[in-house]
Amino acid sequence: MPQSFENIIADKLAERQKQSLLRSLSLPIGIDFASNDYLGLANHFEIAKTAADAYVKYGAGSRGSRLLSGNNKVFEDTEKWLANWKGTEAAMIFNCGYSANLGVISAFCDSKTHLFCDHLSHASILDGYAMSKGKLHRFKHNCPLDLEKALQKAEAESFKLIAVEAVYSMDGDIAPLREYADLAEKYGAMLYVDEAHSDGVLGPDGKGLVAQLGLGNKIHLSLTTFGKAYGTMGACVFGSKLLIDYLINHARSFIYSTAMPPGAVIAMQKAVEVASRESFRRESVLKMSANFRQKIQEAGFNCLQSETQIVPVVLGTAEKAQKCKHFLLEKGFYTACIRPPSVPNGTARLRINITAAHKEKDIENLAEALILYI
Repeated sequence: MPQSFENIIADKLAERQKQSLLRSLSLPIGIDFASNDYLGLANHFEIAKTAADAYVKYGAGSRGSRLLSGNNKVFEDTEKWLANWKGTEAAMIFNCGYSANLGVISAFCDSKTHLFCDHLSHASILDGYAMSKGKLHRFKHNCPLDLEKALQKAEAESFKLIAVEAVYSMDGDIAPLREYADLAEKYGAMLYVDEAHSDGVLGPDGKGLVAQLGLGNKIHLSLTTFGKAYGTMGACVFGSKLLIDYLINHARSFIYSTAMPPGAVIAMQKAVEVASRESFRRESVLKMSANFRQKIQEAGFNCLQSETQIVPVVLGTAEKAQKCKHFLLEKGFYTACIRPPSVPNGTARLRINITAAHKEKDIENLAEALILYI
């Protein structure tokens, strides 16, 4: 008899277990250093109360996709408000960052499109490409020179899309956006910047790396997610009215998804308002991150080129990373163990996320526990 599909699947899971790559769900315990709630807003009373009141007023769901029955004045008012906040002509709300990247990349990439993305681009960008018929060019991480070499190989009149992240989620380093913007202009390419891990933390009023560098007029599209620094849910793509209109007509993850509940949309705006005025949150996060990074680097840990609230602690093999995670868990610290394929082979790590919910003593104790581990 042929092998059953259950046995085939069980063998695949067993192989992942053997390689220390098996994933499983767990509940955070102890002090949470795996959270993306960078500004500590997920439990903010004002945001939660605003959302709760909105759910009571507008109901628990949106009743359909926005192109059918799911649109609501709440969406349109919030998009106008968010566009004004970011300084763009238009904005478009998506259900999450993954959905937004999937929609943007697949919408603009057809058989005549050249997509240029960083070697460490997020899975959502690559999955968007997989939905398309575009031609993919992956350049060396944070390397404008390698990007330019790839751009030179594309036909001069072809549609070219450069998709990069402002802050890389597994390395915590910052993209050279000025150089990318110059290259986009030089080669007539569209530049799309994913600010999932920079918005809320970097830039004036937490408006992200694009705003920090003053590149708003050189970036064609950008993405903000609200499930990280803003502690809520959802995402928004910003750009010209022309580009947003195009996405409304071509972004499949938008067209074929039930819209977010209006209450969640209202929570997005309130979270931005709170984060903008409570600047002490991002100031604290960046200060504590710098102190933590310096302390463990001096002890010999490899934190790559991190400059942000995301501090990778590279340990090498998946087995070593798991052992360190379990050691820290016994000490009362919950951390994220990041293994291939999320990161390249040989670079398995703990990803330490510093948030405004942490106290300086928490940071000191975690650093001391790591140092004790080695």
